[in-house]
Amino acid sequence: MYVPPTPDEVGNCLSDLEKFINNDRTNVPELIKIAMIHYQFESIHPFLDGNGRTGRILIPIYLLSKGILNKPCFYISDYIEKNKDAYYDFLSRVRANNDMISWIKFFLEATIETAKTARIKFENIIKLTNEMNNKIMELPIKPENSKKVIDLLYNEPRVNRSIISEKTGIKMTTVDNIIKAFVNNDILIETTGFKRNQIYLFEKYIKLF
Repeated sequence: MYVPPTPDEVGNCLSDLEKFINNDRTNVPELIKIAMIHYQFESIHPFLDGNGRTGRILIPIYLLSKGILNKPCFYISDYIEKNKDAYYDFLSRVRANNDMISWIKFFLEATIETAKTARIKFENIIKLTNEMNNKIMELPIKPENSKKVIDLLYNEPRVNRSIISEKTGIKMTTVDNIIKAFVNNDILIETTGFKRNQIYLFEKYIKLF
């Protein structure tokens, strides 16, 4: 019968894991090390809920801390969700058969596929950026104002008039003209159907993700 670990046992395991994470003298490649860290964290299972999410977010945070990533944008969760049965199977093999090698191979395959997907998304974002830069130059509004709004949309692809005015410093009357031009040229879509308190989406950008 399964006996859950005591709080002291969990604390000791997390302490050992922290030492392993911060031990820079181990001659282990960082991708293999984070694979082992992820397995250990999921095995400790320190929380009543959210262990999977926390264990997955550790991956980009660790790679960021080691300078392998410039931003925490390595979303391996998508691959894991699509291969959930295999993911749990390989984790179980480590516990049951001490088969760490198979788990590491699965993790590295997930890393490769995630990197490929990220590269495709990045290339598509560049294409969209170029498309938008060309399109806003053709709009009947000041290019500098259009550029301020399009740059905002890359950070906040769901906006309303107030957000645009507040974040760009553009007057509300000018914002109305920009939104109208953006909607007419399929840059933004209105989502509420209301005449007031309308919300707009930069749908082309959102769909890339």
